[in-house]
Amino acid sequence: ACAAANQTCDDPDTSAASLSDWVCTCPLPASGEATAQAAVCTIDECAEASANCTSCEHGICEAANQTCADPDHADTVLNDWTCTCPAPSVGEATAQTAACKIDECTETSTNCTSCARGTCSGAGQSCSDPDHGAASLSDWSCTCPPPSQGTAVAQAAVCTIDECVETSANCTSCAKGACAAANQTCDDPDTSAASLSDWVCTCPSPASGKATAQAAV
Repeated sequence: ACAAANQTCDDPDTSAASLSDWVCTCPLPASGEATAQAAVCTIDECAEASANCTSCEHGICEAANQTCADPDHADTVLNDWTCTCPAPSVGEATAQTAACKIDECTETSTNCTSCARGTCSGAGQSCSDPDHGAASLSDWSCTCPPPSQGTAVAQAAVCTIDECVETSANCTSCAKGACAAANQTCDDPDTSAASLSDWVCTCPSPASGKATAQAAV
């Protein structure tokens, strides 16, 4: 029975009165033994460090600061161990290290000290992380919503809008050619996104006159 299962057999008590006490033991690197029958052999490929185990991870996950899990310890199911990335990064791979990724715009875990965590959205801006690699951190950027302009890396952007040049339909406060149509010059004295409807039309020389947010008389 033991030999048929490729296991070793041992009889701990060979006296004639001690029968059916023989033991089958699994071969390395598997573990397991049973009395008077073949053993059920198991192997945890994450925990087994023996050189006898060619399928075991041997610290591959740990060397990459990842956790190892072997979902099936049956000695007939090998190379199914997985490496999983540490939080807040995500990623998993079977029988190899995982490619860890993190979107610093969407990750809100306190484990992520480099993440946006609402910095952009709190300022009414959009967030973009150009590189999700776990080694590429603090590269997210905040971008101002139209019609304002402005982008900043790892912080909220300073949004600006020149109401004299902006023609987007999103800008209801912009000059949109009102000054030019009257052959007048347009000037926006404060281009901060919070300062709207302050553009000024000025009459050309030798005429004089100017008006705020409308053509001058």
